[in-house]
Amino acid sequence: MYQFQSRIRYSETNIEGKLTLPALLNYFQDVTTFHSEDLHVGVAYMKEIRQAWVLSAWQIVIDRYPGMGEQVEIGTIPYEFKAFMGSRNFYMKDTNGQYIAKGNSLWTLLSMDSGRPITPSQEMMDTYGC
Repeated sequence: MYQFQSRIRYSETNIEGKLTLPALLNYFQDVTTFHSEDLHVGVAYMKEIRQAWVLSAWQIVIDRYPGMGEQVEIGTIPYEFKAFMGSRNFYMKDTNGQYIAKGNSLWTLLSMDSGRPITPSQEMMDTYGC
C-alpha cells in the first residue's frame, strides 16, 4: 500500500469548484508514479532497462467530486502480475476516511525496443510485493 496527502487545487476544478475527472485520473497516475519512484523502479529505471508500463484499462467508481481546497488522501496497491499484465487498485478518501473514488486498472509491460509485451522480472514483481 502506498499513499500521499494532498489538497484539491483551484486549477483542478470545474466552474462549480469541484474536482474534474481528468484531475482525478492525474492523482491516480501520480500516486502510482510516486510509488514506483520510491521503490527505485520509476521512470529513470524503466528507461534504463528499456521497458514501459502502459495503462490498458480503467474501471473507476466515483462517489462524489471533492471541492476546491478539500484535503484528500490518494492511495494505490498493486495486487497481481499475470504474464505481461499487472493489476493495481486506487482510491481517494476524504479526511473522515470516506471513499471519494475507487479505481482498478490493468497495465501491460512493453519492451521499448520491440514494442511487444514482456513478462516482468521476478525482481520487479518482488519489489512491488503483491
